[in-house]
Amino acid sequence: MVRTIVCDLDGSLMNPSSGIYVNEAVKEALIEVEKKNILVILNSARCFQGVYPLSKQILMQDFGGYVISCNGAHCFDVKMKKTIFEYVISNNDVSSIWQYAQKHNLGVGYSQPGYFVANKMTYGFELDMHNCDVDYILTNHMEKYLKNSVWKVSISDSKERIDSIYDEMKSRIESNCNVRVVHSTDTMIDIIHKDCEKLNSVNRLLEKINISWQHVSSIGDGSSDAPVLEASGLGVTLENGCEACKKVANKIVPSCYEDGCIEWLKEL
Repeated sequence: MVRTIVCDLDGSLMNPSSGIYVNEAVKEALIEVEKKNILVILNSARCFQGVYPLSKQILMQDFGGYVISCNGAHCFDVKMKKTIFEYVISNNDVSSIWQYAQKHNLGVGYSQPGYFVANKMTYGFELDMHNCDVDYILTNHMEKYLKNSVWKVSISDSKERIDSIYDEMKSRIESNCNVRVVHSTDTMIDIIHKDCEKLNSVNRLLEKINISWQHVSSIGDGSSDAPVLEASGLGVTLENGCEACKKVANKIVPSCYEDGCIEWLKEL
């Protein structure tokens, strides 16, 4: 019996980079699942401000549920309005990454609970701002706004530039900082704590709330979702899912562009 669902956002519950909220049909399907006392965990690479508004759209503040954001770096109890756990990048590592990006004329920014701090506005950051309820502060003085935990640092540039420097950048940053570098989109590199990933954070949360994987159904489309699908009692991907997801999924539903997640939610 499914007691909990774990949901990726972009490419799963919604079209990639399509804004902050799911459409009305998906919203209603999620609320119907919640009415059946099935707990919802939203599990996304987006920063917290890109996931939390959706949790409120589907009334998780009433039903209960959790937001895992920044590829697992931050876990938040929506009903209790408190952080459950976090994986924090040290201020020294934030500064080191910022200096590396500045030296190579790359866009760079870091998350804060109330805003995102960047050195310049790139196309990747514009997309991120569209998908998140967060203000951007542009500055050359990164230390001035570094007041709270940093869950994610991002480097952004054109696809061609990112592709050309990614391997060298990943090697350099990971060898000098206690972080993991992830090529999250064509124009964005996400940098998170080295112990942080979606599977580890979901597992940590499930242990805390005493729910076993056999009672979990999850949906996802990207390579970071595949281990979560494989661990779940019922792993679901979509026609637009990557090959790693399709290889381990128990079920494949129509693509996110056809709201394929609704088929899964209605069966639940």
